Amino acid sequence: MNCPQCQTANAPGAAFCGSCGAGLAVAQPAGAPATGYGPQGTGAPTGYGATSGPASYDAPTGYVPPTGYNPAGYNAPSGYNAAGGYNNQGAPQQPGGYPQGQYQPQAGGGHRQSSTGSSVPPVNFDLNRATTVDKVVAIASFVALISIWLPWVTVSAGVYSGSASGTAEHGWLWLEFLVALVLIAYLVARVAWDKLPFSMPVAHERVLVVGTALQLLLVLIAFIDLPSGGYGVSVGWGFGAFLGLLAALVAGGPVLVPAVRSYLDSRKAR
Repeated sequence: MNCPQCQTANAPGAAFCGSCGAGLAVAQPAGAPATGYGPQGTGAPTGYGATSGPASYDAPTGYVPPTGYNPAGYNAPSGYNAAGGYNNQGAPQQPGGYPQGQYQPQAGGGHRQSSTGSSVPPVNFDLNRATTVDKVVAIASFVALISIWLPWVTVSAGVYSGSASGTAEHGWLWLEFLVALVLIAYLVARVAWDKLPFSMPVAHERVLVVGTALQLLLVLIAFIDLPSGGYGVSVGWGFGAFLGLLAALVAGGPVLVPAVRSYLDSRKAR
């Protein structure tokens, strides 16, 4: 081997030049990598295989993988359930990933009940639930309710004429408004639900008898209680009074007449 500095020939394998003392490069064995890298020159550190990348990494001699290490991939922490999530201290999983003893979603959907345990059934209007009498009472009561705001009393004095509604002349006719409203709401509820969401203390027939009788009584008193006119003043009924009385009679007729007849028959049978 010739010295690169003084060109003096040296013995093969000499580390220093015998003439000038310069260092000589030691020849690498045939077929070995020049710098300890792979044969492809990938630049991977010593210990890597022919193919580069962490997948071919050779662990150091005596290396022991950590406990639970899975060579095929990441090893999940203890207690973890891939299907549903973490368990508390490895507790058995419930369907859906919820630990035992914790909140569980309700099975299925459906209607939720209130905190008191009661619920209102869905509304399903069906006019077939109402009898002919129910329909007559509901419509006639609505007409009677409207009539109390129509001209109930007329007043004329010479060239002057005017009118007053039922509620203006008789303030207590607001009771008729409440009675008619309750009757209509009750009958609408019977059409809206197959089974009423509230309980009634009396039977259906008794509700109609009491409601229509009270309505007829209020309208009849208002019709009879006509203010008296003075000198040169004429007072009469307006069309609202006639309409209200007729509606109250129509609403009460199909209910009160059979009820009175049944009562009289029961009295005769005694």
